[in-house]
Amino acid sequence: MHVPELSAELLGRGHIVYVAGFPNSPLMRDAQERGLQTFTLPLKGYWHPFQIKRLSEFIKLKKIQIVHSHYSRDLWTIVPALKNFPSIPLFLTKHIGTQKPKKDIFHKKIYARVDKVLANSRVIYGNILNTHPVKRSQVDLFHIGVDTDKFKPNPAAGAKIRREFAIPENALVIGIAGRLQRAKGYFEFLEMAARLSRNTAAAYFLLIGGTSRGEEGEAERIRKKADELNLGNRLIFTGFRKDLEQVLQALDIFVFPSYAEAYGLVVLEAMASGLPVVSSDCDGILDIVVAGKTGELVPPKNTDELTQRVQKLIEEPDLRKKYGKNGRDRVKETFSFEKMLDKLEGYYRTNLSEKQI
Repeated sequence: MHVPELSAELLGRGHIVYVAGFPNSPLMRDAQERGLQTFTLPLKGYWHPFQIKRLSEFIKLKKIQIVHSHYSRDLWTIVPALKNFPSIPLFLTKHIGTQKPKKDIFHKKIYARVDKVLANSRVIYGNILNTHPVKRSQVDLFHIGVDTDKFKPNPAAGAKIRREFAIPENALVIGIAGRLQRAKGYFEFLEMAARLSRNTAAAYFLLIGGTSRGEEGEAERIRKKADELNLGNRLIFTGFRKDLEQVLQALDIFVFPSYAEAYGLVVLEAMASGLPVVSSDCDGILDIVVAGKTGELVPPKNTDELTQRVQKLIEEPDLRKKYGKNGRDRVKETFSFEKMLDKLEGYYRTNLSEKQI
């Protein structure tokens, strides 16, 4: 989801952008819907002689000046394709960590061609240095930004979404967002909802997210657990929503009990929307949420503490307001999309000039 949005913003800043990706993938469909120019690369596995040739010819034909990959496995196609273009900078953004070390001779050759590896959180930054054959000077911390004009407080949008799901105006709405997967903390969220509903008659619970391919079984188990709790219309599955910025406005409290999270972009989107956050205190979340200032942090899989912290926010509306304001201020100051773009363009300019010396 990040790649088409980033590409569209770069296009808006006057760059000529091509999005290369797997044919008919969600990424490519999104890019095409945004009016971006695309180039299909059907890559499965690591060795693609024909696609290497196609990509190399495309780079030459279009006079490409910069290549930016968002999937490390694609480097096995990109690096050979750049063999005859030593002046083109190559960037890699790492969105997730790596468990298996990649310091063999083949990876050393591949990563020697990468000019800059951008880590989206401190935990990923450390993971790259520990598992990849790169110099510290090759790696930078680069937080993904949020469009604070898109994700912002909007009571009218919130009222519209509440009407869509028949949620009363005076109800307190607590929500979670992410694909329907155990590791996102859905079972803990559901148990929390069951406990809170006993004491908060006006509470509703919104589960925002769809089912990813290959995870249908997990999604079904989550839905079954929800049925067993018998919360009726107070527990609502929205499915995948393209209008997340509007759906978030229906919430009073955003909960994110993920077991592990390389970054946590949806937490930033909730904070930019002016919501108080209760999140697990893991991995990339620690770059985002400031405990006691923008939200509350709890250990992963700890339903008792999760319930207590959300109950605290239910009982303290002034604290919710404080966290919501501080959270949005923090996103605007540190994680805005505009600042991210400025920083990225700075990388591009610096590496282009260095390559051309």
